[in-house]
Amino acid sequence: MSFSLHREVQILHVDDDPSITDLTGTFLEREDDRFAVQTATSADEGLENINDRPPDCVVSDYNMPGMDGIEFLQAVREEYPDLPFILFTGKGSEAVASDAIAAGVTDYLQKGSGTERYELLANRIRNAVRTRREAERADRQEQLMRLTEFNGDTGGFELDTESNTVVLTAGTRRIIGRRNQHEMPLEEALKLFHPDDREDIQHTLDKVLETREELYDTWRLQPGDGEERLLDMTITPVIENGGEVTKLRGAGHDITEREEHERTARQRQKQLSLFFEESPLGAVQWNSEFQFERMNRRAEEILGYSEAELCGESWEGIVAGDDRGQVGDAVEKLLDADGGTHVINRNVRKDGEAITCEWHNRVVTGADGDVQTIFSKFQDVTDRERRKTELEEYETIIEALSDAVYVLDEKGHFTYVNDELVELVGYDRETILGNTPSLIKDEEAVQRAEQELGRLLSSDGPEAVTFEVTVYPREGDPIVCEDHMGVLPYDGEEFNGSVGTLRDVTEQREREAELRQTTNQLQGVIDSVESAMWIRNTDHEYVYMNQYHRDLFDIADDTDIAGKRAADLHSAEVAEKFQQNDERVYETKEQVEIEEVIQTDDGRQYFLTRIVPLFDNGSVYATCGIATNITEQKEYEEKL
Repeated sequence: MSFSLHREVQILHVDDDPSITDLTGTFLEREDDRFAVQTATSADEGLENINDRPPDCVVSDYNMPGMDGIEFLQAVREEYPDLPFILFTGKGSEAVASDAIAAGVTDYLQKGSGTERYELLANRIRNAVRTRREAERADRQEQLMRLTEFNGDTGGFELDTESNTVVLTAGTRRIIGRRNQHEMPLEEALKLFHPDDREDIQHTLDKVLETREELYDTWRLQPGDGEERLLDMTITPVIENGGEVTKLRGAGHDITEREEHERTARQRQKQLSLFFEESPLGAVQWNSEFQFERMNRRAEEILGYSEAELCGESWEGIVAGDDRGQVGDAVEKLLDADGGTHVINRNVRKDGEAITCEWHNRVVTGADGDVQTIFSKFQDVTDRERRKTELEEYETIIEALSDAVYVLDEKGHFTYVNDELVELVGYDRETILGNTPSLIKDEEAVQRAEQELGRLLSSDGPEAVTFEVTVYPREGDPIVCEDHMGVLPYDGEEFNGSVGTLRDVTEQREREAELRQTTNQLQGVIDSVESAMWIRNTDHEYVYMNQYHRDLFDIADDTDIAGKRAADLHSAEVAEKFQQNDERVYETKEQVEIEEVIQTDDGRQYFLTRIVPLFDNGSVYATCGIATNITEQKEYEEKL
């Protein structure tokens, strides 16, 4: 008997006698080279083998220690109800056979001497396995047919040529919306189609009857639900009773959605092609070796090449040498179908100019996963990357500043603050951003800032202004700050906002106040000294003189001496003498001590004058003189 199933047959032979399993395995594999026998010496071991890998057939002894053959069969049937199971036993009795049949045994065979028993066992195995495989195949075919008819919108029908009655399958009943109508007259069936198609359908049926050839066409179905559906129909003749065509069988496939998908796909393809060509971004299509296949006009403008010039060329030709490593890595990922990539790199135009481009790439693969094509869209971001670099540099500089920096938008809301400002006011950045300066300033300070901003925005206003404000931090005492403010660049009348720095001058103002107080105190002391004191710069202009000096030369208190030369306040003789003394100090850079006589309203008076140089970085920038009146001392000396 020929065995219709050609693949290998896995057999599990269970017997507590290893010599029997070895002998049986040898005979079976010799009997049929498609047999592969695995053995077990107990039912428990057999169950383990079945659970690990179910065989095509189980051959088992009956009388075994522990679990016998019937109990083994029952255990197998709980998990594998259709697995072929042959009881091959040396003990034969009607009771054993009856129990085996009740437990669902596939076949029952007694052991015996001679090779014919193994030939018979082999034949029983073949029959059991073939029966199961054919049943499984039939089940699969039926399931596949049902699945195909259901999921594929396919239906069948059969037309009896004598009664003109059409029998409908479940798929056809579903398509036409008559789920409970299993048959209908041909005349009624034709009315389900578009009126213009009915005559053609009848003509096709008649032609199949006449020519006995299968015909195919597409017709419009109008099942009455308000929709029109498109059916692909195949009509096949059934020849019976001595060659007569007694029936016509047909299969109909609803291709409405397929046609709609194809129409949509065609429209989408057209739209994509239009998008490819008209996209404001550069677009490139590469082949599976990452060579140019197609590019749009924008890509030609960016790279300076025509599509014809780059077609078939590799990507390396447009990538700057230093960037080929990172681009090569991205290319490898794309060719391995490892998703899309995003790369920013330098490209080289046809004219040799290096530009920075941003690339977004996507892979299209076939059903087998192989790369079919790669699409890229890109844009020239040279200016953007330069501005980004400049912005990063500016941000680095700003963060490095010791001053607090802020940016306000056109509505007066904070859009940027550096770390120094956050530290200055004690609020976290999230609280400051989006808020207004009233968070850290009182109403007077806010109004002052608005006034200064008005000056900046006026047609003849300054480029920047500096003014003092008081800042109120989240915690602690108010802080006196110097606010240096300007406006952000803008075109036309559209104001974009302002930018400024806040410098904490609280300690500086306190020191200035202390200095003014100390200066006033020293000024009082100096003015009470019975010596003339003055400071003159290198242009021989007075910077300072005390009250004694004014009184000595009769200079009014309300006379502003700043910037006045000696010749403006004294006689020519006195002014010349003062200038000569200053010149000696400038030349020697050392103190000069002089006894001199000065003619005043009170007569001749003697003075001991000391003039010292004042230095700045090693250079003399002024002279300071102190003239002590020694007239009485001289007159006393003359008397002696």
